[in-house]
Amino acid sequence: MKKWQCFLLVAGPMFYLAMLSVSLTIAQQASAEGDDVSYPIVPLIVDYEYAPEHFLQWVNDNPHYSMIQASVSKNDPPVYRIILFEKGSGQPVYYCNSESQVKQLLRAGKEAHLSKIDFRAVKHVGQEPMYGFGFSDKHDRAIRWRFIPAGEPSERGAGLSPQNGGKGLLILYRGLSTAAGEGTAVQIGDKVSEAEPWPEISAPPYFVAYRGAYVRGMGVGSLLTGSESWRVESAPKNISEGAEWILTDSRGNKRQLRVTSARGDDLTISEKASQTSSAAVLTIDARKMEKGIAIRSITVARGDHFMRISFSPSLGLSMKKSESVFQIDQNGQEKLVHGKVFAERREGEIDLRLQPESPSWAKSRALNATIKPNVGGYKIDVHQ
Repeated sequence: MKKWQCFLLVAGPMFYLAMLSVSLTIAQQASAEGDDVSYPIVPLIVDYEYAPEHFLQWVNDNPHYSMIQASVSKNDPPVYRIILFEKGSGQPVYYCNSESQVKQLLRAGKEAHLSKIDFRAVKHVGQEPMYGFGFSDKHDRAIRWRFIPAGEPSERGAGLSPQNGGKGLLILYRGLSTAAGEGTAVQIGDKVSEAEPWPEISAPPYFVAYRGAYVRGMGVGSLLTGSESWRVESAPKNISEGAEWILTDSRGNKRQLRVTSARGDDLTISEKASQTSSAAVLTIDARKMEKGIAIRSITVARGDHFMRISFSPSLGLSMKKSESVFQIDQNGQEKLVHGKVFAERREGEIDLRLQPESPSWAKSRALNATIKPNVGGYKIDVHQ
């Protein structure tokens, strides 16, 4: 493992904005006229986030928190999101200046607070830039965070970060990166916590690192554990171009899926982006079969940035048993994680197992999903 690959060994993903699931099979639902129609069933819970700028500092000497992270978007107006990890439980608490993103986090079952966040970036010629965040936590403790990079972000700090603890499978890919530098510190209430030296990756006197990281271009793909229940609000009578499904889950999230291309048996199913939601958007490339569809790839995107899960051969869950090879790509970085998927139908349920084979740290992150479809919708349980 390269020295810089230890930048982001965090227990959970930084940006849990949207619990977006992806469709891998089709179940049958009877219409009022007696015809059979299909609706997408979701056997995995997947999310993707991208941050143009990402900041992190470990905090060991504070009684309340063990880590602080922040992301800065280039929206208009800019969106700032800060995560504090509570000491002991390790639970993340989110603070954001965007009301829509806070609502999305709450619908995903996260603790999130709408907060006024002050952000400053000061750059002087010949010196490393200094970044500053200011806000108050849920206990009205004033928090001031000063972050100074150890050097110019470079490709030496780029790459896939191994997952250390937590649940699910996290694919964290860093763009240009560097460590925190001298002077990085966070003040929580009256307590000041300076970033600790990081001798394992330092090369004094040219490069002296402290325990923190700054990343330009951070992609976070998450295959999550948990449960979801979806209800079919409307469905087409047949699968053809223009066919559309509307599904809602138990938290009030809505997914509107439409067949945007149908050429022979080849289908492209695209999710309509909501103007009021900050959730990632889904696209499925599929092949129509005698029963249901088989999935070639699933893409989860935020703007021009995306994560794609591909299957070879195409993954279909209508058979009694099936096996496929999968790989996960992000933004042109291919085969970051790959392995096998096993599916089996029995007693009205579908069992799915996703087993990573590479990289080596991902082998222990296998996911098991149980899907229970019915005429009005379905429930999915994902565990490790």
